[in-house]
Amino acid sequence: MSKPQLHHLLLKAEKARKSANFPECKRLCEAILRINQQEMGAVETLALCALETKHFAEAFDAARKLTDAEPNNVNGAMIASVALMNTSQDELAVHVLEEQISRTPSVPALLFNLHSAYAALGLNQKALEVAMRAIQLVPTNADAYNNLGASLHACARQSDAVIAFQTAVDLNPKHYTARLNLANAISGDDAKIIQEIEYVVREAKGVLSERALVGALHNTAFPYLRLGNLEKGWERLEHGFSPLIDSNRGRRPQRNFTEPRWTGQPLMGKSLLVWREQGLGDEIMFASMLNELRALDGKVILECEPRLVSVFQRSFPEFEVRAELYRSIFPFDSPHKDFDVQIPLGSLASLYRRKIEDFDRSKPYWVPEPTLRAEYEQRLQAACGQKKRVGLCWRSAVVSPTRSTSYTMLMDWAELLQRDDVCVVNLQYGPCEKELLEVESALGIQIIRWPDTDLQKDLEAVAAIIANLDVVCSVGTAVAQISGAVGTRTLLCADSYNWTSFGTQGYPFQPSMQLVVGEEKSNMKSAVEKTIQYI
Repeated sequence: MSKPQLHHLLLKAEKARKSANFPECKRLCEAILRINQQEMGAVETLALCALETKHFAEAFDAARKLTDAEPNNVNGAMIASVALMNTSQDELAVHVLEEQISRTPSVPALLFNLHSAYAALGLNQKALEVAMRAIQLVPTNADAYNNLGASLHACARQSDAVIAFQTAVDLNPKHYTARLNLANAISGDDAKIIQEIEYVVREAKGVLSERALVGALHNTAFPYLRLGNLEKGWERLEHGFSPLIDSNRGRRPQRNFTEPRWTGQPLMGKSLLVWREQGLGDEIMFASMLNELRALDGKVILECEPRLVSVFQRSFPEFEVRAELYRSIFPFDSPHKDFDVQIPLGSLASLYRRKIEDFDRSKPYWVPEPTLRAEYEQRLQAACGQKKRVGLCWRSAVVSPTRSTSYTMLMDWAELLQRDDVCVVNLQYGPCEKELLEVESALGIQIIRWPDTDLQKDLEAVAAIIANLDVVCSVGTAVAQISGAVGTRTLLCADSYNWTSFGTQGYPFQPSMQLVVGEEKSNMKSAVEKTIQYI
């Protein structure tokens, strides 16, 4: 076949792809490559076809073949990185992009993809550096400023993020993604946020990408929930499982099932899989809804974080409880085939918490291990005597710019630590011994703890300790959720009312939890002072 004839076939393949006739596109490309394996135009079209049909492994293989043959053709790295990011292989995507940028450093699109890969990994400072490199390369590009705003927002530089997003909108008023991000960067006016996002969703139909549209719908979940519109909030929150949502913004883990989603219908003897999602604290909070499943007319299988298996099995003896197990790369499937329907743990809210009055059914559910509970009662009696026993957790083990503003320092609690009528028990998990010793030395006090108790790994011990305390003071951590699940009085120290308050000034998920927000907005020291007053 002559070169013009091959070129004609390639044009037909590209036309088929653009008209979404992917089988025909693939057939033509493969025909071309059978005649000439070095026809890189066909390889590139085949890679794009595979990417658009979500055959990500095929897209990656074809894209790498393109890059090997034409190292300066950036499309190979672009396609490969998108395929990798869609299969949660963000680190490899970074490698592919950095390798290409070293050869072709002046291509903005490569930097845009690299920014997305770093953001997906949670490497916000790296993403910010890449965004600044893009600004230097294309200083009037709205996409570059939108990426800059996203990284500034992730680094808790809110006012700077608003300026960057506004600049993107000024450069391109129809940059709907930037407008959405600008709306999300505004704080304190949920009605305005919803109004702006809903406007963009309506006006940008046919313009806004599916990824941006799904992200926008997901982002409205939180203002709806903060305003107490639970039905709308839960509906929008379901978009968080879309594969189009960035891994650092949606609901995780991403899992795929051939079994249908359970919608609350009678099981009629069938098996339901309920699977964990989000972080440990969220999992414990959402588990407060598991009581609703006790009377189902079928089998309930609960897959949870491994540290929670024994706890949940004791607390919900009617269920089969096991550690979560699924493939961590695409297609994110489960090896188990012993269930008929499935639902993520948090989605139980759309069935059982559709209005604020439904939370009246929430109650403590965590049953501590009896022997451990008795053991720690003896230890606490020996250490504290008749003093009030107060557990304290002042930060999470996960520290990031956006989350650290909701945490405290141990020394912020000095007033509590120095009270003569209180025995403070450490509930802070992770490396903190140096901080404890420094504060004890500075204040001349003792904080109760035991070297044989691992507060991060042994959640049975954490629950046993908490069950013997009078009150727990904690910022937003898994410790607060464990305390609420056990039923111990819990003072949740926070800088603001979050979506989990649902428009109230309380904490509906956990009835034994009292939310304490300081008199000064976004001021954790003010919240600490107020919390201590309640002890």
